[in-house]
Amino acid sequence: MGQSQRNQLHAEDAPSPVPSNHSNGFINHENEGLAKQNGTGKFNGVVAAQQTAPLWNHQNGLNGANNIFEANGTNDTDYVNGINGYQMDKKPSLWGKAYNGINGHAVALNHNGIHGVMETVLSPTPIFILTYRQLHESALKLAAGLIANGARPDTTILMLIPNGGEYTILLWACLLLRITYVNVDPSSLDISGFTALKHTLQSLKPQLIVTPDASSGRAIDVAVNELELPQPIKLCLSKPTSPSNWKSLSTIASDGAKNPVDETVLISSAKRDRPSRVHYLLFTSGTSGVPKGCPLTVAGMSHNLHSQSWLVDSESGAARFALQQAHNSRAICPLQTLQTWRAGGCVLMTERGLRVDDVAEAVCGAHPYRATFIVLSPPMVHELAAELAARRIKGSGVELDVSSVRRIQVGGDAVTKDILAKCAALFPQAQVCVNHGMSEGPGIFAWPFRDMRVSDIPFFGEICPVGVAAPGALVRVWDADAERTVKRDQLGELHVCRGSVIRSYWRGRASESFTDERKGRWFNTGDVAMVNKDGLVFILGRKKDMIKRAGVGIMPAAIESCIEAFTSAQTIVVPVQHHVLGAEPFAVLGSYNGKTEEEIKEHVRTSLGRDYALGGLASLKQLGLLEFPVNPTHKVMKSEVQREVENYLKRRLREESTVKGASS
Repeated sequence: MGQSQRNQLHAEDAPSPVPSNHSNGFINHENEGLAKQNGTGKFNGVVAAQQTAPLWNHQNGLNGANNIFEANGTNDTDYVNGINGYQMDKKPSLWGKAYNGINGHAVALNHNGIHGVMETVLSPTPIFILTYRQLHESALKLAAGLIANGARPDTTILMLIPNGGEYTILLWACLLLRITYVNVDPSSLDISGFTALKHTLQSLKPQLIVTPDASSGRAIDVAVNELELPQPIKLCLSKPTSPSNWKSLSTIASDGAKNPVDETVLISSAKRDRPSRVHYLLFTSGTSGVPKGCPLTVAGMSHNLHSQSWLVDSESGAARFALQQAHNSRAICPLQTLQTWRAGGCVLMTERGLRVDDVAEAVCGAHPYRATFIVLSPPMVHELAAELAARRIKGSGVELDVSSVRRIQVGGDAVTKDILAKCAALFPQAQVCVNHGMSEGPGIFAWPFRDMRVSDIPFFGEICPVGVAAPGALVRVWDADAERTVKRDQLGELHVCRGSVIRSYWRGRASESFTDERKGRWFNTGDVAMVNKDGLVFILGRKKDMIKRAGVGIMPAAIESCIEAFTSAQTIVVPVQHHVLGAEPFAVLGSYNGKTEEEIKEHVRTSLGRDYALGGLASLKQLGLLEFPVNPTHKVMKSEVQREVENYLKRRLREESTVKGASS
């Protein structure tokens, strides 16, 4: 066996934390699982789902996985596909949903998008209830209406809508009709996003398009006409206020009521869905450049749901009220929505994006639907700690009850020991897990430390592992120059191989990221990583973020974690140009927290060596910033931080020149 083959990491190389006993269908709860918006504007746009009886009869399970898809073979990549093996169970079930509409209020009060799709129930508080049965029957009605208006399987729907009840019904209707869904942020309908919108329409040529309303759909009308594309079926959430070629979902649902479909035939066809059909096409966040389209197949999504079943599960209680903040254009949203439903849990869906005040309201607000599962990025951990501290002060020091939280997923960026420790301190009764996700395909790693204290987890310096290779996954760390796998404990490019990873980007973009070899098709993630002797994988950051100082590669995450441990302040490291060394690391801190610049510099030199010595540092206040700039997925935008640092250095240089000129 060659060196390269010996150092490829298989799932068998380390113990797997994935339970061998998977949940046998949707969990039942005695409570009624209503959804509530408390009217404060904090718990904004919540969608809650909780069932009281199973919707599916899981007699023909998925080789132990028992999700909404059936297994297809037992090869190395463990492909699964379809929604086979299940029969409808007409017992009553409850799957509560609350949606606050575009104007920040509950759908039942002022939003027409879901009226007519199903019966709306008003209650003393702004509650909108959607049960499992209601979701399915609403999706059937909508599917029938779409068919009556010309929609067909194996076509594409472009959705530019906020999170909420309509989105969940459309999602389920797409599964039933076998329509590929493409979700894009509604801001693309603004004039600033018109060029990108035209590019999206030109490349997709969707047969159906959904917008919030007919007014925002005018951008679609203009773009379609300018591009001379075939006219799509145009749908909107609310009824047009004037004559329009856009139809509301309620109108489509009415068409469905007049032209019902054979439910048995529709479900039977959905069960025979092709594994190779594109389930969705979603785009990367664009932090590495222009967003790239990721076409995930039915087999890929099925595999993801199976392999990630440990994360949002019924056994731990994590799925009971799973908070979903990410917009539906982010891959995590449909994946974890389906995961939560698969576990019979409840989806708490916010409309305002990744906001820590919504997280705080979800975990300790004055309502009975407190979140049991939350997702946080490292910057959000710092912000949430400050938000909860402020709430304690406002409450005269009374300790907040956050005991509902059963599991926390931390990811989206390099995770440090400080981040995990801070999470554990904030939520002492919760399991804190690191889960590495990619738009190209999640489920590459499994977290083996769910029942372990943070202090007992093995770290690489201050960097936390992302876990071990998940069952069915191959992981290697690659030396691009030598074209071979590196030895354990050495840095290199992270390559992954698994059936759940996309085969290519949309339209073949960045084809160099994919390589066919004997073991399978490898994807270069663009991360710098290492695998230790125990098979634990550590990701130290993006290769593009590596700082080359006098030919020595420096990973910012190593310095960031070192400073954060020393100062307890969030830190971002970016490169600054140097006329001799090429570049130097420059640190930006949320606050010095009583440390001096020289103390921080000396700590980095002592801890990491002279190669990692800082070229400079500054606080957010010195840069003129109140907080670190983040993108919609709440990742810090280092390019903007770097631009602010460059402006700061230029200002300081001008000030020094002015002082010298005055003194001379």
